[in-house]
Amino acid sequence: MPKDPQTEFLELHLAHQRALFGYILAAVRDFQRAEDLLQQVTLILWKKFDGYRRDSPFLPWAMGVARNELLHYFRSRKESTIPLEMLDEVTGVLADEEDALSEESRALADCVKSLPEGDRSLLRSRYEEGTSLARLAARIRQTLAAVNMRLVRIRKTLLDCAERSMAGGA
Repeated sequence: MPKDPQTEFLELHLAHQRALFGYILAAVRDFQRAEDLLQQVTLILWKKFDGYRRDSPFLPWAMGVARNELLHYFRSRKESTIPLEMLDEVTGVLADEEDALSEESRALADCVKSLPEGDRSLLRSRYEEGTSLARLAARIRQTLAAVNMRLVRIRKTLLDCAERSMAGGA
């Protein structure tokens, strides 16, 4: 069943919001202005979302919209703009990094799914819930050193798995 457009937009925008903000911040070099412009760009993206081609990557499309908004912003304020070539270079770098991070995130998520439930539960408690090592040790009735070593082994397993997956060997 296809997602409704609002849910699809929110998922895509949230996944790429940091990269989009970084792009805008690189152009205006002012955190508050960048936040304001991100809000404007988000509204424009939402209004234009029905024109977004679902078979193309979201981030380059969103950055194109942001680029146009940045040009409008600089013109309306008669401020000097950074050269368009620099904006385009930032776009390329951020899109490449976003693609690599997405691939790494997918690989890591798949590796986490392959862990035994006890290890996944331990990871959730420690890293999602922020449970201290001491509390974890008390909860599962192991020494602090044993819990720490178990987490080290789990992280090593995940790293090895993700590296194999990224290399195409998983």
